[in-house]
Amino acid sequence: MRRGSACLLLFLGLAWPKRNSQSLVAWHGFPERHWKAHGRVPALRSFYGDSVPVPPPGHPDYPVGAEVQPFANQNGGVDDTIAPPRLYMSHSCTWEVFAQPSLGLGLKETGMVQRQASGPEKQQLVDQVLAVLRKNGFAVLEGMVPADEQLAMEAAAIRHFEGLPKGYFTSPLRADRSQVHVPYEEPWSAEWLVPNDLVLRVTARYVINNMACGRSEEEQQAAWCQWVTQGSDMDWFYAVPPQQGPLATEPPHGCTCVGKAEELGPWLGRVMITKTPKQSPLMTRHRDIILPGPFAQLTIGVPLTPLVANNGPLALRPGSHVMDSPGYEVVTNIPHGSIMLYDSFVDHRAVEHHGMEDRYVLYYEFETRGIFTGYVDGHFGAEASKSEHDFREVVDPVLRRYVAELQEQRVTA
Repeated sequence: MRRGSACLLLFLGLAWPKRNSQSLVAWHGFPERHWKAHGRVPALRSFYGDSVPVPPPGHPDYPVGAEVQPFANQNGGVDDTIAPPRLYMSHSCTWEVFAQPSLGLGLKETGMVQRQASGPEKQQLVDQVLAVLRKNGFAVLEGMVPADEQLAMEAAAIRHFEGLPKGYFTSPLRADRSQVHVPYEEPWSAEWLVPNDLVLRVTARYVINNMACGRSEEEQQAAWCQWVTQGSDMDWFYAVPPQQGPLATEPPHGCTCVGKAEELGPWLGRVMITKTPKQSPLMTRHRDIILPGPFAQLTIGVPLTPLVANNGPLALRPGSHVMDSPGYEVVTNIPHGSIMLYDSFVDHRAVEHHGMEDRYVLYYEFETRGIFTGYVDGHFGAEASKSEHDFREVVDPVLRRYVAELQEQRVTA
């Protein structure tokens, strides 16, 4: 399938809810008198179709007594269908194939080049990452994390999950996975991690879709369909600035509230660890966001547990962020020390985990304002919200400086 039928399929509800949203279908059989008695569920309703952002247990807005499973397919986000053909990043010969310009999904020795580069060389590296990211919807960067630091972070992730501090909640995900926010402290606050200069420069140039800010679902749908029918070009979004009004100043429940209504471009969202328990099943295909489409949220994945083909790495469909469908998925069991950047609109899922040890990965996101994600205020707990703020206080000033420089360049060009 290519672009011709994309609008119809997406807006019939294909993969609409994100990680932390549940469909109203999940509430069938749940007495209306309970809604009214608790006074919670109607207040949670978003204007995004039949999606309801539901916070995790422990949050004051959690619908106590609700007999629901996460996600609209009502089987916990598990996929029991026949998987499409898969390509694996599993050993050196395969990795060399993907490193070729024609099929490039990754850049070798990125970390070393970044540390040694300056001026034009650094800009060239940013351009190379952007080229891969724009083409495929994701890019793998080798050598970005020291091996000893990566294993130390895995140990810290295990401690955080097993001894979750007061003021933090665990949020359930698809197919038995779960997620928590990390505190702003070592090792998560390291300068080479979330505030990584290469990642911030790439983010400033990639996350340019401001269409969600200030627009209703129907307005976003109309604009999105226009983008598809006009060729799905990234630069199209430069012509769609935020729309000022009440939806911009106060985004609806479950939508991103980062930044300011009148400002363009990305801001840091959350910094989280995802746990994949041993023997976890195959996850359903999905997109982390639907509207406003691509180039609106960029996710950075830092594997903490070394990845192999069958311990639950992500499988993504290259080009699906611009509505191409290659008919196969790439399983990103990437080399240890690598990180992955992917557009949250790309079609993906986590594969089966056949191993006997839990797997951990750090995710952090950069996003524009007004996107429906299903995350709510205090989603991961009061202390987690403070950590969100602390991370943003460090990261956003640098990121916004790069955004301002790019905007100035566009004005003077």
